[in-house]
Parts: sequence; structure tokens; C-alpha cells
Amino acid sequence: MKRTMGKWEQSILLQHHPLVAKHIPETITYSENNLDDLLSRYQSVYVKHDTTGQGRAIFKIRKRDDGGYYLNGFTIQGTPIQKSVSRVDEIQQLLHPFINLGRVSGLYIIQEDIQSYTQNGQPFSIRVHVQKLKDNWVIGGMYGVCGTTETGLVTENGIVNPHRGGEVMTVSEVLSYTKFNNIQEDTVKKIEEVAIEAAKVINSILPNREYGIDFGVNQEGTPIIFEVNTTPSIRSFAKIENTVIWRRIVEIRKLQNEEDGTNH
Repeated sequence: MKRTMGKWEQSILLQHHPLVAKHIPETITYSENNLDDLLSRYQSVYVKHDTTGQGRAIFKIRKRDDGGYYLNGFTIQGTPIQKSVSRVDEIQQLLHPFINLGRVSGLYIIQEDIQSYTQNGQPFSIRVHVQKLKDNWVIGGMYGVCGTTETGLVTENGIVNPHRGGEVMTVSEVLSYTKFNNIQEDTVKKIEEVAIEAAKVINSILPNREYGIDFGVNQEGTPIIFEVNTTPSIRSFAKIENTVIWRRIVEIRKLQNEEDGTNH
């Protein structure tokens, strides 16, 4: 069985790289005490299941003025959820829907909300596809995902994912909606640099020939890694630039296969 790597293990690994460590959100394992600790320092946080993908089992949580909690996101089945609870222990039932049957759904982590928003308040992220070719790591392609005005739920929960109503566009287009439009080149260069270093870190423990790395950009203009995907899909790349980027990634995959053939 192929080894997998959860979000918590990723975070620990990336924290130990001097460059990459500056580009990851504060992350800690979920507990009621840890949740209250982070919410005392951040306006909102994200609670994420350690191993699910495609926007499932991820919740944006903020403290209400009356001491309760407001959750907005997607259940482990991928169902949208907006809910207020008065006590922190009530969150446990949402994270582990079968806990009454003695079944827990696995580990969850808590991350600071890095506030990756356009000037219009729409959340956005950037996917970077990194590939290894002839012992060098290269950027196969990048695209942006932005919450649209039609997807009010996305605007509220900040979860931008092509599977959850996010609109795929070029990186140039998504950055044009931000206050970092005038430093696009610097932002992209830094994202590429951090993506390649992050790929090397993950590859040292979980070798693979490609990774999909999701970034946000905080309000100071610093790129922040949301997650490293070890089995990335390239389907969304076909939606931009007349499939030019998608075809480049496929071409690199062909070269990888040829390289593998000569190595065996």
C-alpha cells in the first residue's frame, strides 16, 4: 500500500525548513483548549481533517460575542454547513458525526486564518504544480482559484476549491484583483521558490515525481502554504490559457516516463 502523508505530518516537516517555515500558517492538533488558544489570538481559524481532500471536513470557526462559536464549511461527507453552537464541546459532534457510536473520524488540525482575500473581499488561492525531471524540480504550471460573487457561501467560509464552487483562472488574473497587482512578478517568483523547496522537503520523506501545492497570500503580501497534495489532479489546468499549461504538464510527464524507462 502506498504511504500517505497527512496535513499534520506535512506541517511538522515544513516547519523545520528555514525558508519554508516562514511561509506556513500556525498549525496545531485539534483540542478544545488549542481551539480557544488560537481563537484568543486570531479572529478566525480553520479546523481541517488530517487526511481528507477536495474541501471536505474543513470548517472556518470564529468566536461569537456571546462566547459561543460560529462554524461555516463542509462536513466530512462534503455537505455545506453553517452552524452556531454555545459550547466548545458541541463542536466535537460535528467533527466526529459517529462519536455516539464510539467511532471517531480521525485527527483534526487547527490553522490560523491567513486572510487571503481580493480587494473585493473574495477569498483566493493559487495552485502550483511542481514536477521532478532529471533530478531538477520545475514548475509545471500554476492557476488561481477565486470565490465569486455568485458563491456567497465561499465568500463567507473562505474555502476556495474547484470542487466547492471556486472559479479557476490564471494567476495573473487572480492577482490583478488584489492589492499586490503591482508586485505580481515578485509574488509569483517567491511562490515558485517556496513551492520547489517545499516539494524537496516532502520528497525527502514521501518521494514522488510531482506535487500540487496550494498557496494563499496574506494581507502583508507573504505567500502562505495551505497544503501539499501528493497525488495532484491536473484537470483544472485545462480550463485556462487554451490548455497550454495542461499540455506542458502532460509533456513533462511523458519525459518523466521516458526517464523512468531508461533508469530501469
